Amino acid sequence: MSMERLQAALRKAKSPLALGIAPTIGEVAAPLKKQFEEMLGSGNLADCEALRYHAMQLLELASESGLAAVVIDADSFLPYGMMGADVLGNLVSAARAKEIYCIVDYRTTRPNPYLTAENAPDGVTVLPYTGSDCVPEIEGKSIFATVRTDNPTGGEVQNLIAGDRPLYVALAMQCARRGAGLVVETGYSLDVRELRRRCPSAFLMLKHCDGENATPAFDDYGHGAMVVDYTLRTAEAVEKAKKSLKEWVSIV
Repeated sequence: MSMERLQAALRKAKSPLALGIAPTIGEVAAPLKKQFEEMLGSGNLADCEALRYHAMQLLELASESGLAAVVIDADSFLPYGMMGADVLGNLVSAARAKEIYCIVDYRTTRPNPYLTAENAPDGVTVLPYTGSDCVPEIEGKSIFATVRTDNPTGGEVQNLIAGDRPLYVALAMQCARRGAGLVVETGYSLDVRELRRRCPSAFLMLKHCDGENATPAFDDYGHGAMVVDYTLRTAEAVEKAKKSLKEWVSIV
Protein backbone atom coordinates (compact mmCIF):
# COMPACT_ATOMS: atom_id res chain seq x y z
CA MET A 1 0.00 0.00 0.00
CA SER A 2 1.20 3.52 -0.80
CA MET A 3 0.23 4.81 2.66
CA GLU A 4 2.55 2.24 4.20
CA ARG A 5 5.34 3.47 1.93
CA LEU A 6 4.75 7.00 3.16
CA GLN A 7 4.93 5.98 6.80
CA ALA A 8 8.09 3.96 6.12
CA ALA A 9 9.65 7.00 4.41
CA LEU A 10 8.82 9.24 7.37
CA ARG A 11 10.38 6.73 9.76
CA LYS A 12 13.51 6.57 7.61
CA ALA A 13 13.74 10.38 7.57
CA LYS A 14 13.30 10.45 11.38
CA SER A 15 10.91 13.37 10.97
CA PRO A 16 7.19 13.73 10.22
CA LEU A 17 7.85 17.03 8.45
CA ALA A 18 6.86 17.46 4.79
CA LEU A 19 7.38 20.43 2.49
CA GLY A 20 4.34 22.12 1.02
CA ILE A 21 4.89 23.57 -2.46
CA ALA A 22 2.28 26.21 -3.30
CA PRO A 23 4.12 29.06 -5.03
CA THR A 24 2.54 32.20 -6.43
CA ILE A 25 4.07 34.39 -9.10
CA GLY A 26 4.20 37.16 -6.50
CA GLU A 27 6.78 35.31 -4.40
CA VAL A 28 9.11 34.58 -7.31
CA ALA A 29 12.18 36.77 -7.03
CA ALA A 30 11.83 39.85 -9.23
CA PRO A 31 15.19 39.36 -11.05
CA LEU A 32 14.21 35.76 -11.88
CA LYS A 33 10.81 36.80 -13.19
CA LYS A 34 12.40 39.57 -15.25
CA GLN A 35 14.88 37.11 -16.74
CA PHE A 36 12.10 34.89 -18.05
CA GLU A 37 10.14 37.89 -19.31
CA GLU A 38 13.16 39.04 -21.30
CA MET A 39 13.47 35.60 -22.88
CA LEU A 40 9.78 34.82 -23.44
CA GLY A 41 7.95 38.11 -23.23
CA SER A 42 5.54 39.20 -20.52
CA GLY A 43 2.62 36.81 -19.97
CA ASN A 44 1.60 33.36 -18.85
CA LEU A 45 4.48 31.53 -20.52
CA ALA A 46 7.10 33.57 -18.67
CA ASP A 47 5.14 33.23 -15.42
CA CYS A 48 4.90 29.45 -15.81
CA GLU A 49 8.61 29.06 -16.48
CA ALA A 50 9.43 31.24 -13.48
CA LEU A 51 7.12 29.14 -11.32
CA ARG A 52 8.69 25.95 -12.70
CA TYR A 53 12.18 27.12 -11.75
CA HIS A 54 11.07 28.34 -8.31
CA ALA A 55 9.16 25.13 -7.52
CA MET A 56 12.05 22.96 -8.71
CA GLN A 57 14.31 24.81 -6.28
CA LEU A 58 11.88 23.99 -3.47
CA LEU A 59 11.86 20.34 -4.54
CA GLU A 60 15.66 20.34 -4.47
CA LEU A 61 15.50 21.82 -0.97
CA ALA A 62 13.27 18.97 0.18
CA SER A 63 15.65 16.43 -1.30
CA GLU A 64 18.84 17.96 0.12
CA SER A 65 17.19 18.36 3.54
CA GLY A 66 16.22 14.70 3.69
CA LEU A 67 12.48 15.27 3.84
CA ALA A 68 10.36 12.23 3.09
CA ALA A 69 7.48 13.89 1.28
CA VAL A 70 6.21 16.93 -0.57
CA VAL A 71 2.64 18.16 -1.04
CA ILE A 72 2.18 20.14 -4.26
CA ASP A 73 -0.76 22.52 -4.59
CA ALA A 74 -2.38 21.95 -7.97
CA ASP A 75 -4.12 25.34 -7.86
CA SER A 76 -0.74 27.07 -8.07
CA PHE A 77 -0.31 25.71 -11.61
CA LEU A 78 -3.57 24.59 -13.22
CA PRO A 79 -5.02 28.11 -13.70
CA TYR A 80 -2.31 28.50 -16.37
CA GLY A 81 -3.95 25.80 -18.48
CA MET A 82 -1.84 23.26 -20.37
CA MET A 83 1.36 25.15 -19.56
CA GLY A 84 0.62 24.91 -15.85
CA ALA A 85 -0.33 21.24 -16.14
CA ASP A 86 3.03 20.63 -17.83
CA VAL A 87 4.85 22.28 -14.92
CA LEU A 88 2.89 20.20 -12.44
CA GLY A 89 3.72 17.02 -14.34
CA ASN A 90 7.40 17.95 -14.36
CA LEU A 91 7.37 18.43 -10.60
CA VAL A 92 5.77 15.04 -10.05
CA SER A 93 8.37 13.40 -12.30
CA ALA A 94 11.21 15.17 -10.51
CA ALA A 95 9.90 14.15 -7.09
CA ARG A 96 9.67 10.52 -8.19
CA ALA A 97 13.19 10.66 -9.62
CA LYS A 98 14.45 11.95 -6.27
CA GLU A 99 12.46 9.21 -4.46
CA ILE A 100 10.42 11.76 -2.55
CA TYR A 101 6.87 10.70 -1.75
CA CYS A 102 4.73 13.05 -3.83
CA ILE A 103 1.15 14.09 -3.02
CA VAL A 104 -0.72 16.50 -5.29
CA ASP A 105 -3.33 18.60 -3.54
CA TYR A 106 -6.04 18.48 -6.22
CA ARG A 107 -9.05 18.50 -3.87
CA THR A 108 -10.79 16.57 -6.60
CA THR A 109 -13.96 14.48 -6.42
CA ARG A 110 -12.70 12.12 -9.16
CA PRO A 111 -9.19 10.93 -8.29
CA ASN A 112 -9.05 7.98 -10.68
CA PRO A 113 -7.71 9.86 -13.74
CA TYR A 114 -4.98 11.50 -11.68
CA LEU A 115 -3.84 8.27 -10.02
CA THR A 116 -3.98 5.99 -13.05
CA ALA A 117 -2.11 8.26 -15.47
CA GLU A 118 1.37 7.29 -16.62
CA ASN A 119 3.02 10.05 -14.59
CA ALA A 120 0.82 9.73 -11.51
CA PRO A 121 1.85 10.99 -8.08
CA ASP A 122 1.91 8.69 -5.06
CA GLY A 123 -1.28 10.23 -3.70
CA VAL A 124 -3.87 12.96 -4.19
CA THR A 125 -6.29 14.87 -2.01
CA VAL A 126 -10.04 14.69 -2.52
CA LEU A 127 -13.05 16.64 -1.29
CA PRO A 128 -15.19 13.80 0.06
CA TYR A 129 -18.43 15.71 0.55
CA THR A 130 -19.74 14.19 -2.70
CA GLY A 131 -19.73 10.71 -1.18
CA SER A 132 -17.60 7.57 -1.05
CA ASP A 133 -17.14 7.45 -4.85
CA CYS A 134 -14.24 9.84 -4.40
CA VAL A 135 -12.36 7.36 -2.17
CA PRO A 136 -11.74 4.40 -4.50
CA GLU A 137 -9.09 1.78 -3.84
CA ILE A 138 -6.27 2.11 -6.37
CA GLU A 139 -3.36 -0.25 -6.00
CA GLY A 140 -0.14 1.40 -4.93
CA LYS A 141 -1.72 4.83 -4.49
CA SER A 142 -3.01 6.87 -1.55
CA ILE A 143 -6.02 9.12 -1.15
CA PHE A 144 -6.23 11.87 1.44
CA ALA A 145 -9.69 13.18 2.25
CA THR A 146 -9.82 16.88 3.09
CA VAL A 147 -12.40 16.78 5.85
CA ARG A 148 -11.52 19.92 7.85
CA THR A 149 -10.70 23.07 5.90
CA ASP A 150 -9.44 26.46 7.05
CA ASN A 151 -11.56 28.70 4.82
CA PRO A 152 -13.74 31.16 6.80
CA THR A 153 -17.09 29.58 5.86
CA GLY A 154 -16.02 25.93 6.08
CA GLY A 155 -17.80 25.46 9.39
CA GLU A 156 -21.16 26.27 7.81
CA VAL A 157 -21.17 22.73 6.43
CA GLN A 158 -18.48 20.90 8.36
CA ASN A 159 -19.93 21.74 11.80
CA LEU A 160 -23.45 20.58 11.00
CA ILE A 161 -24.50 17.85 13.41
CA ALA A 162 -24.82 14.32 12.05
CA GLY A 163 -26.20 12.16 14.84
CA ASP A 164 -23.94 12.74 17.83
CA ARG A 165 -21.00 14.33 16.00
CA PRO A 166 -20.11 17.12 13.58
CA LEU A 167 -20.45 16.29 9.90
CA TYR A 168 -16.70 16.52 9.28
CA VAL A 169 -16.10 13.84 11.92
CA ALA A 170 -18.80 11.54 10.53
CA LEU A 171 -17.35 11.94 7.04
CA ALA A 172 -13.82 11.33 8.32
CA MET A 173 -14.93 8.07 9.92
CA GLN A 174 -16.43 6.88 6.62
CA CYS A 175 -13.31 7.81 4.65
CA ALA A 176 -11.02 6.18 7.22
CA ARG A 177 -12.97 2.93 6.94
CA ARG A 178 -12.18 2.97 3.22
CA GLY A 179 -8.46 3.39 3.91
CA ALA A 180 -8.11 7.10 3.17
CA GLY A 181 -5.83 9.45 5.03
CA LEU A 182 -7.45 12.54 6.54
CA VAL A 183 -6.42 16.15 5.91
CA VAL A 184 -6.86 18.77 8.65
CA GLU A 185 -6.10 22.37 7.68
CA THR A 186 -7.19 24.32 10.75
CA GLY A 187 -4.13 23.70 12.92
CA TYR A 188 -6.32 23.38 16.03
CA SER A 189 -5.48 20.68 18.54
CA LEU A 190 -9.19 20.18 19.33
CA ASP A 191 -9.87 19.16 15.72
CA VAL A 192 -6.80 16.92 15.65
CA ARG A 193 -7.67 15.31 18.98
CA GLU A 194 -11.29 14.64 17.99
CA LEU A 195 -10.34 13.04 14.67
CA ARG A 196 -7.70 10.89 16.32
CA ARG A 197 -10.21 9.77 18.97
CA ARG A 198 -12.83 8.87 16.37
CA CYS A 199 -10.38 7.48 13.77
CA PRO A 200 -7.60 5.85 15.80
CA SER A 201 -5.96 4.07 12.86
CA ALA A 202 -6.24 6.77 10.19
CA PHE A 203 -3.19 8.60 8.87
CA LEU A 204 -3.53 12.36 9.43
CA MET A 205 -2.05 15.05 7.19
CA LEU A 206 -1.83 18.27 9.20
CA LYS A 207 -1.48 21.62 7.46
CA HIS A 208 -0.64 24.93 9.15
CA CYS A 209 -0.07 23.08 12.42
CA ASP A 210 2.74 23.50 14.93
CA GLY A 211 4.22 20.68 16.98
CA GLU A 212 2.18 21.33 20.09
CA ASN A 213 -1.16 21.24 18.27
CA ALA A 214 -0.06 18.26 16.17
CA THR A 215 0.89 16.07 19.15
CA PRO A 216 -2.50 14.31 19.56
CA ALA A 217 -2.23 12.93 16.01
CA PHE A 218 0.83 10.79 16.78
CA ASP A 219 1.18 7.56 18.71
CA ASP A 220 3.90 6.93 21.32
CA TYR A 221 6.37 6.06 18.55
CA GLY A 222 5.78 9.23 16.54
CA HIS A 223 3.82 7.40 13.85
CA GLY A 224 0.45 8.03 12.22
CA ALA A 225 0.64 11.60 10.94
CA MET A 226 2.58 14.16 8.91
CA VAL A 227 2.96 17.92 9.32
CA VAL A 228 3.07 19.96 6.10
CA ASP A 229 4.90 23.30 6.21
CA TYR A 230 4.41 25.74 3.32
CA THR A 231 6.76 28.44 4.65
CA LEU A 232 10.15 26.71 4.30
CA ARG A 233 12.53 28.32 1.80
CA THR A 234 16.05 27.57 3.07
CA ALA A 235 17.97 24.61 4.50
CA GLU A 236 18.34 26.52 7.77
CA ALA A 237 14.58 26.99 7.98
CA VAL A 238 14.00 23.27 7.38
CA GLU A 239 16.43 22.27 10.13
CA LYS A 240 14.84 24.75 12.52
CA ALA A 241 11.37 23.36 11.72
CA LYS A 242 12.60 19.80 12.26
CA LYS A 243 14.07 20.68 15.65
CA SER A 244 10.95 22.55 16.71
CA LEU A 245 8.74 19.62 15.74
CA LYS A 246 11.06 17.15 17.47
CA GLU A 247 10.45 18.92 20.78
CA TRP A 248 6.92 17.53 20.60
CA VAL A 249 7.16 14.45 18.35
CA SER A 250 10.01 11.96 18.07
CA ILE A 251 9.90 9.12 15.56
CA VAL A 252 11.16 5.78 16.83
